[in-house]
Amino acid sequence: MTILSLLNRIFNADQTPNNTVSWSGTNGLKGIQDDIAEEIRARGCIVVPTVTDLSAQGKNNSQNAIVQGVGLYTWFASATLNGSNVVAANDGGRWVLQANGSFYPTVATDLAAPTAGTGVNVYSKTDGSTVDILKISGPIYLTNITTVPATPTGGIVLYSQAGVLKYKDPTGTVHTL
Repeated sequence: MTILSLLNRIFNADQTPNNTVSWSGTNGLKGIQDDIAEEIRARGCIVVPTVTDLSAQGKNNSQNAIVQGVGLYTWFASATLNGSNVVAANDGGRWVLQANGSFYPTVATDLAAPTAGTGVNVYSKTDGSTVDILKISGPIYLTNITTVPATPTGGIVLYSQAGVLKYKDPTGTVHTL
């Protein structure tokens, strides 16, 4: 269901004779509320600290869950339990691991200014797919390096050396920007 179709259902809600929204019926308030709740569950995601905490959750909260430090799980009605990649949900369903990696979605960690010599957490898929475009709003912090990186193939390596922005191309040539 789309947001537009939900809005259309609300706009076309069944009316009672005294011009209020009917609770029941094909397009009554009860059905509209159920569709909104289901859409929020389908589009939302809960975050839990451990797989044990995940097993206390069910589809009524969300169909997707991030277990910090483990990965992204999706709720299914049935799957073979194995204790790590497939775990029981509290409603009889199963949480199935869809992508694993260092998922730590916390504002304090992700938005804090990096300190010299440290990197930034980047969340990625582990199925070999790539991100086509990286969109950044705001400054980018590049730590100075002392050793020129290896020659890349099929692209460039962007870096900072002694406060100067440089890149190395596939021929091994270093360019100063």
